[in-house]
Amino acid sequence: MTQSTVLFDDNCSKCRGWAKFIETRDPDMRIRLIGQNSDEGRELLKARPQSQMLVDSVFLLSPNGNWYSKTDAVWRICRLLVFPWTLGSILWLVPARIRNLAYDIYASRRRPTQ
Repeated sequence: MTQSTVLFDDNCSKCRGWAKFIETRDPDMRIRLIGQNSDEGRELLKARPQSQMLVDSVFLLSPNGNWYSKTDAVWRICRLLVFPWTLGSILWLVPARIRNLAYDIYASRRRPTQ
């Protein structure tokens, strides 16, 4: 089975909650979750494309090696989950600038894990 990899900020309580949300809605285990601050996560992040180097976000690494961040990652993650969460993939209909502005506002309120 080929898995997509989600890299999430494991020092952020919201991000850890999002990872748990993914885990419980992925019974087919199509997504591999890795904390960005783990040894493996740091190594994977070094391989990001140059265009993603300054991005602070959740990342999706597809089985064919494509990197996605922010809402481009989120809607693709939703597509891999069980129904009804697959419906979240319609997020791609919203223009990326608007989606990512909303993502940045939400992400700016992240809190470190206590």
